[in-house]
Amino acid sequence: MTEFESLDGEDGWSDEFANDLIGSTVLVGITYVDHDDQLIRREQVYGTVTSADQVSGIVIQQDTGEDFVIAPILDAIEYAQPGIYQLADEDAAVENPDFTALLTVRSPLRS
Repeated sequence: MTEFESLDGEDGWSDEFANDLIGSTVLVGITYVDHDDQLIRREQVYGTVTSADQVSGIVIQQDTGEDFVIAPILDAIEYAQPGIYQLADEDAAVENPDFTALLTVRSPLRS
């Protein structure tokens, strides 16, 4: 199991908000960059939040049945505006998700 810890000592965790996420639909946009902030790839994931834990992350069950875990960074999650969100790489669209999130994953410099 993946465990997350804050890099800056701040966690911004709210049990109340985390509990509100459970059972809701979330659309997540993830940007992967290298150590120089050069784009590697982008990914979009959506599904239903099945658990939200400060240490083990936020688990999203996708419509394929697979779980996808994101870091427990509640500051990256916002209430979604109503509407249809077209996924960039697919013909699929997500209608009226409860929340959206934008995350950046930065690769470390390898020596």
